[in-house]
Amino acid sequence: MRNKRSPRKLGKKLEYIRRNLGYSLDEMALAVGQTGVSKRARVYEWENGIRQPGLLQILAYAKLVDISTDTLLDDSVKINIEKDK
Repeated sequence: MRNKRSPRKLGKKLEYIRRNLGYSLDEMALAVGQTGVSKRARVYEWENGIRQPGLLQILAYAKLVDISTDTLLDDSVKINIEKDK
């Protein structure tokens, strides 16, 4: 069951970042420090709201596209990434 306090748009924002960067699930997993056999599945689960990423992964996503973690976690803030990043 989903925690009512968790960001509801986080998964879609993470997917937006990955697609904007042109990364596969595997490439995104490596870029945010996720390793192991299930790394691809983890990114899929984050993007689809099955699991929440850890704080280090959220920070890694934010750093990849030079945005604040607040932008990722606050549902009221829209994500805007320049295409050339």
